[in-house]
Amino acid sequence: MSKYFETINFWIENLLDSTENYMIESSEKGRHIDVTINVIKEDMGKVIGKNGRIITALRVLISSIAKKDKRSVKIEIKEM
Repeated sequence: MSKYFETINFWIENLLDSTENYMIESSEKGRHIDVTINVIKEDMGKVIGKNGRIITALRVLISSIAKKDKRSVKIEIKEM
């Protein structure tokens, strides 16, 4: 598991009530990493936040960590 995956998992785990309500998938292609967060419909708003503030903050955090390693990380949210 990469540090990006662990950081995202930590945030999502603390945002949601149950660890059974989400699943995180990650794929790596060279310097590019795609992360997909699959969330149940009821918890989608908790992950996105008001006006997208929570997911934007998470993307900025992960992006700044990735830039240090000269990598790029794309985070997507999908409904389970």
